[in-house]
Amino acid sequence: MTDQDDYNIMIDEFEKGMELKEKQKTIWEHILNSIEYKQGEEKYITGDQIKECKSSWKGVKNQFEPRLLCKQDSEEKRPEIFKKYGIHILSVKNGTYLLTKENIYIPLPKFFSPPEKVEKISDSLLLEIGDSETSMLDNLNYNGVLEKILGEGNIKGPFLGGRHRCTFKTTLGDKEIEIKGSQYETDGCYETDNQVCLVEAKSIQMNSFNIRQLYYPFRSVYDKVKDKKKITALFVFKDKQSNIHIYHYKWRNPLVMTDIVLENYYCFTF
Repeated sequence: MTDQDDYNIMIDEFEKGMELKEKQKTIWEHILNSIEYKQGEEKYITGDQIKECKSSWKGVKNQFEPRLLCKQDSEEKRPEIFKKYGIHILSVKNGTYLLTKENIYIPLPKFFSPPEKVEKISDSLLLEIGDSETSMLDNLNYNGVLEKILGEGNIKGPFLGGRHRCTFKTTLGDKEIEIKGSQYETDGCYETDNQVCLVEAKSIQMNSFNIRQLYYPFRSVYDKVKDKKKITALFVFKDKQSNIHIYHYKWRNPLVMTDIVLENYYCFTF
């Protein structure tokens, strides 16, 4: 075997090793490397930049859908490379995201009090159909649970169905950022004489949530009603035993995204 043969084998093994290493990377590792992200910096990234990264990606190409890659609705959904670098991703415009070191996830503390049994007072047969977030909220509303939490009846809604876009300025950490045309959805929005109630609901067990899920609809409502009505924000999920956990939040300063506090907690079962 000649020196040239040895060299060719070495190059071949090196290239195979590099190919294997590339395949072992996560997509987000590849993206961050491609945009030359430096650990600790805050940086904007666009959907177009994410799509451009797939041309040099060795894995499955159809995984480069920005909306899916950037949809990280809980701490558990964060990629390992994000945890390593201490960054989070936040939608700030239609197709533009902020890589930020500020924590945007709210942990859902565990409470061990037994659930309160709710007697069904509605005679609707339709409430027994389905197991979706909407079905869960309909049962909470028409069987008096929302009235109990809000402390008043005459509940109207739900409102704000479908997708909406919001534009506002807010403080995140020590910086002011602008949200411009970013999309949000609400699972439930209700109005009484004195309150507006916003609900983000999940039909599965949750341990945390992305503050954007409540804050973006909250700001849209706040910018409209200001101090005319109290705004009640609820995060709701159903666990494996079909117990419904309800976390009641409020913002101390509505203009500061992460200035959120837990006001109350409820647990119900039907």
